[in-house]
Amino acid sequence: MNRNPVERWCAPVVRVFSLVAGYAVLAITLVIGLEILLRRLLGFSLQGADEYGGYMLATVTAVGAAYALLERGHTRIEILMERLPQSLRAVLNTVSAVFMAVMAVFLAWRATVAMLESVEYGSLSGTPLMTPLWMPQAVWVVGMVLFAAVASVTALHCLRLVFGEWRAINRWYGIRTLNEELDEVRADKRAPAAEGER
Repeated sequence: MNRNPVERWCAPVVRVFSLVAGYAVLAITLVIGLEILLRRLLGFSLQGADEYGGYMLATVTAVGAAYALLERGHTRIEILMERLPQSLRAVLNTVSAVFMAVMAVFLAWRATVAMLESVEYGSLSGTPLMTPLWMPQAVWVVGMVLFAAVASVTALHCLRLVFGEWRAINRWYGIRTLNEELDEVRADKRAPAAEGER
């Protein structure tokens, strides 16, 4: 079975962003833990851990949406889809991809508008740090644009396939089958064993 070209092109970029987002979550977790310890033991606060945690959460959510799209991890109604003919599934998967792209592009556009307004008005956070809001919003916009780009490429690929190779739509963009999930678990279990043999 050949590999999905959209995944082949987008996955390396999305994985880098996902790793950075994961390390950012780890870093903010450590900072919040340190904040709690300092406040309990010394009565001292690091100021801003919760503020920057919120900014980071927005960005991680956007990057996570792109990652989940590539991994076919977004929520779907399986009980209904399983009972439909393959051709109708392909059409519905295409419609789903198009709606996802429209929503993602809209969110990226609105995020960009919000950031540009923050730049224009010189908006600052309402906290003692008075963070210029365009800074965290710019990082958030990057995540939203990544999601919009992946969703748009996915939708365009589905539209290209729907009138010819529609079976590929279900294989690459449909609900993951139980066998696919089991194969992934088996591969994950084999990976440490293969590492140990080296």
